[in-house]
Amino acid sequence: MKPTLLALLTAALLASCAPKTESTETSTDGTTTTTTADTGVAADSTMNNDDSANTSEEVDMAAGDGLEGMVMNFDGTAKTFGLNENDKNYEVSVTETTTYEGGATTSDEFFGTDRNDANVAVEGEIEGEKLVASKITLN
Repeated sequence: MKPTLLALLTAALLASCAPKTESTETSTDGTTTTTTADTGVAADSTMNNDDSANTSEEVDMAAGDGLEGMVMNFDGTAKTFGLNENDKNYEVSVTETTTYEGGATTSDEFFGTDRNDANVAVEGEIEGEKLVASKITLN
């Protein structure tokens, strides 16, 4: 059972690191043309970033955009915080649908206590240095 699970996890991780491709389809007069371009951008993978997350958390985040690191500039009132991962800073914000796991399972629990220097894993939409969190795990 363990070798099969390991093989499946390895295959999933390798697939997530493959370059992304973009496809567009156009149709004129009943004909369809498909164009595929290699963007050269690998999917986000966090397996080798020297953090303390366990394999389950790493695989979960490798499937989508996710970061792990230390909280900084915590603002419980605005429900925002900074996150430092591998010497890069990100601005994290939440929405009404953000879920919370680990040491805090609600927004009020998470933002009700100063979390500066706390270790968190955050999943969501990353655009540049901003991340809108869909899930926050307090380690």
